[in-house]
Amino acid sequence: MTAPADTRTLPDAVLDGGPAPDLPVCNLGEALQRAAARPDAGRIHLVRADGSDTVLGYPELLDGARRILTGLRAGGARPGDRVLLQIREESDLLAAFWATVLGGLVPIPVPPGRTDAPEAAAQQLEWIWAGYDNPWVVVGDDGAPAGRAMTEAGRWLGRTGELRGHAPAEELHPARADDLAVLLLTSGSTGVPKAVALTHRNVLARSTATAQVRRLDVTSRSFNWMPLDHIGGLVMFHARDVLLGCTQVHARTEWILDDPTRWFEQISRHGCDTTWAPNFAFGLVNDRAEEIAGRDWDLRSLRYIMNGGESVKARVIRRFLDLLAPFGLPRTSMHPGWGMSETSAGIVDFVFDPDTTGDERFVPVGRPHPGVRLRVVDEHDALLPAGTVGRLQVTGDPVFSGYYENPEQNARSFTGDGWFRSGDLAVIEDGILTVTGRVDDLITLNGAEYHGHEIEALVEELPFVEPSFTIVSPCTAAGGEEELVVFYHPRGGTGTDEADRRIRDLVTERYGVRLGGVVTLAREDVPKTGIGKLRRAELRKRHEAGTAGGPGTGA
Repeated sequence: MTAPADTRTLPDAVLDGGPAPDLPVCNLGEALQRAAARPDAGRIHLVRADGSDTVLGYPELLDGARRILTGLRAGGARPGDRVLLQIREESDLLAAFWATVLGGLVPIPVPPGRTDAPEAAAQQLEWIWAGYDNPWVVVGDDGAPAGRAMTEAGRWLGRTGELRGHAPAEELHPARADDLAVLLLTSGSTGVPKAVALTHRNVLARSTATAQVRRLDVTSRSFNWMPLDHIGGLVMFHARDVLLGCTQVHARTEWILDDPTRWFEQISRHGCDTTWAPNFAFGLVNDRAEEIAGRDWDLRSLRYIMNGGESVKARVIRRFLDLLAPFGLPRTSMHPGWGMSETSAGIVDFVFDPDTTGDERFVPVGRPHPGVRLRVVDEHDALLPAGTVGRLQVTGDPVFSGYYENPEQNARSFTGDGWFRSGDLAVIEDGILTVTGRVDDLITLNGAEYHGHEIEALVEELPFVEPSFTIVSPCTAAGGEEELVVFYHPRGGTGTDEADRRIRDLVTERYGVRLGGVVTLAREDVPKTGIGKLRRAELRKRHEAGTAGGPGTGA
């Protein structure tokens, strides 16, 4: 095991995770082949809507991928070509993903959309297809029909069921470590989404380092409920677990969000030791305390809960750990962390100590994994001293080299010496990184700076506010001045004048600012990403355009 670098010898605001570990394989395709050949390998469990499993062995996954690869080649796809994958059924999505990897093609997973809105999913597919210069297209058996433009351009490869009908491909593409492995679309709300270009080295370096630091191996058992077209589900968990050859369990996001207790019911059932979610999900579990009290779960095996993707709240973590302690959940199981699609997922984390006193404004996220360096700089990229909040930058083997065919964005995103500008604000102190929020989430109130997520957490302490649906944003009023607005979803679905007053009084008391508005929203009107993170900028635009609220909207 590689020892972390001694941070005391480094400049004040730099953290170094030490040398990158040696890669156990040359490319992702070799990782799947190795897992399929291991007699001690685990299996992939895909949880259905009724709670039952579809079980997939690694040899079966490899066979399905080889069959689809033959179909892709028969349709004309060649190494280096890009392939859009819009597939709802997880077993088909994974087989198609690995087919492209094994063939030297570049997959672009596209969210399948809601089952009750197939037209929207078809429009999204055509929009991305046109925006990325007409790549090949593969859809699931229940996916959109071939678009006219796709058919006329000869870029339609078919449905997964048809492609599985071919004989398994014998010859596989020998990808190099620095070849492009996958393009992952960002969740931007305007324009064609940017595509994060990850190489085989990026994904393997991140997976190997995380496994090393957190002692994950073939005996590990993970549980993921984030979409498999997202960095968290596809790379942080699935690809890592294929590299390890371990047991992995996946459930659909909407199934867990409909009833968050299912998350730990499944972990207990499968004996999982590893899982992850953004902080809001732990708040949803806390909100089910009365239901949870009567369960008979066994969570003694759960030792690594990655909490990342959004601001981590100490109050939420402590309540969560206390709530699940009767089921044997170790008090050292929570690991706040940091990472992005651009860093091949989480690359920083550490063990949260629930016995620390106080309700910290910001929760530290730890030290970088091997192969990763971090630094905190000012707006001119000059290094800041320890203990000073500034802009977080990162470099290392898991960090991508740029957005696909987007030179203008890449020029803005990287420094002259090759560090990636993450867009986060952070501080490095005593060898530990603490992320305070996004640069574009910073709000100045009466000369003091705060982040929207801080005020949102305060509002969600009120008993009539349903957690995970609160957004605080500065908005431009009719007269042109900027005012602070709170958007929230009330329990029971209907806001009241008294609720409005209590929110206003609480924010004024804590932050000394008068709100310009309090707006109640239905759940479906709160914009979120595919993994449930809030889209603050999108809601601000809707509010300023007069389309954010419906009945029950307060001002």
